[in-house]
Amino acid sequence: MITSSEIALVRRMEKNWIISVLSELISRKAVNVLAGGSGEKERADYLEALIENLGFEAKRFDVIDDKGFTRSNIVVEYGDGEPLWLVAHIDTVSADGGWTGDPFKLRVENNKVYGRGVNDNGIGIISLLLILKRISEGKIRPSKKLVFIFAADEEAGSKYGVKFLAEKGIFKEGGSAIVPDFGSEKGDEIEIAEKGILWLKVITKGISGHASIPHKADNAHLKSARLILKLYDLLHANFYKLNSLFSPPYSTFEPTKKEKNIDAINMIPESDVVYWDCRIIPEYNPDEVLEFFRGIAERHNAEVEVVMRGEPSMTSPSAKIVTAIKNAVKLELDVEPKLVGIGGGTIAGFFRSLGIPAVAWSVCSGTAHKPNEFEIIDNYIKTANVLARVTLEY
Repeated sequence: MITSSEIALVRRMEKNWIISVLSELISRKAVNVLAGGSGEKERADYLEALIENLGFEAKRFDVIDDKGFTRSNIVVEYGDGEPLWLVAHIDTVSADGGWTGDPFKLRVENNKVYGRGVNDNGIGIISLLLILKRISEGKIRPSKKLVFIFAADEEAGSKYGVKFLAEKGIFKEGGSAIVPDFGSEKGDEIEIAEKGILWLKVITKGISGHASIPHKADNAHLKSARLILKLYDLLHANFYKLNSLFSPPYSTFEPTKKEKNIDAINMIPESDVVYWDCRIIPEYNPDEVLEFFRGIAERHNAEVEVVMRGEPSMTSPSAKIVTAIKNAVKLELDVEPKLVGIGGGTIAGFFRSLGIPAVAWSVCSGTAHKPNEFEIIDNYIKTANVLARVTLEY
C-alpha cells in the first residue's frame, strides 16, 4: 500500500519537474509572428528532445510562413484504435508593459509561477507532457490510442498549426478531442460551444479639405463615426436571440481598432478605417450578419473587408467525450461541472468543423494575455490527473 509520505514525495518530484520544464519553455520565446515574434521553432526543438527522452517518437511538421519564419508542430502517437486527440498550442502572445521582471524568465513564488505562457498555453503543454511522463514511467497504461498535438499559430488563427496538419491528413481518423486551453479556477466549467467570429475592416470614403471650410469637403471621420453608431444599434436590434450557454448570452458587435487617418489637426480626412470584432451565437450564420453589415455600410459609402472568420461550433452535451470528462472532473476534483459556451475561439472549434466532437477544459488561473501572467503549480497536476483518468476510462 502506498503511504501518504510516498504520495507527497511523488507530488514534490512532479512539481520540481514542472518548474524545470517551464523554466526551459518560457526562456525559449515562441511569440506568434503576427504579434512581432519569430514563431515556435526554438521551443519545438526543446519539446522534441524532451519527448524523445521520455521514449516517444516526436514527429515534426514544420512549415515556412509568408514572412519566412519556421512554424513548428509536433505530433506524438501512443496506442492503437480510434484516437483521442489531446491538443495544446506552443505559441504565445507578446509581453508588453506592466510586467515585474523579465516575462521570459520563469519566476517562482511559493506555489505560483510567473511568465509569458505559463497559463496560455502552459497548462495544456505541461499537462500533456505529464501524461507522457507517467506513461513512460509505467504509472498509467491508457486503454486507447492517444495523439498528442503541440501546435503552432493558435494565437493568430492556426493557419500554420492545426489547419496545416489537417492539410497533411493528420485528422482523418476521426475520434474525439480535448483541448486544455480554456478553464476555471475550480475546473468546474467544460466548454462545448463557441461563438462565430467576424473580424471586419470598414473603410469610409470622403473628400479631404481644410478644417476651416468643412462645407467644401466630405469628412470621412465624421461619416465613420455616424456609421459606427448606426451599425452598433442595428446589429444588436436585428441579431437579438439568446443562448444561455454563453456569457453574455447574446451576439456581440464591437468597434475596436482604428487606423490613423491624417497627420494634421486642421485637415479633414478623405478616408477613415475602423475594425469590428463580432462574436455570433450558433443561432445565426456569420454570412447573414456579414450581408446585413455590408448593406448598411454601402449605404454610407463604406467598404467592408473580412479580416478573419470563424464558424460557430457546438459539441452535443450527450457526446461520449463530454460524459467522460464530466465524470473525470467529478471523481478527481469533487466538483459538479457545468457545460458552457465562450465568445473566444479555441482549437476545439476547429475539431468540431471537422466533425470531431471536442471539449475545451482545464483547471487554470485565467490570466492569459495579462501582464504578470501566472499559474498555480497544483493546477498543472490537477489538469493532468483529470485528463489521465479520461485516457484510462474513456
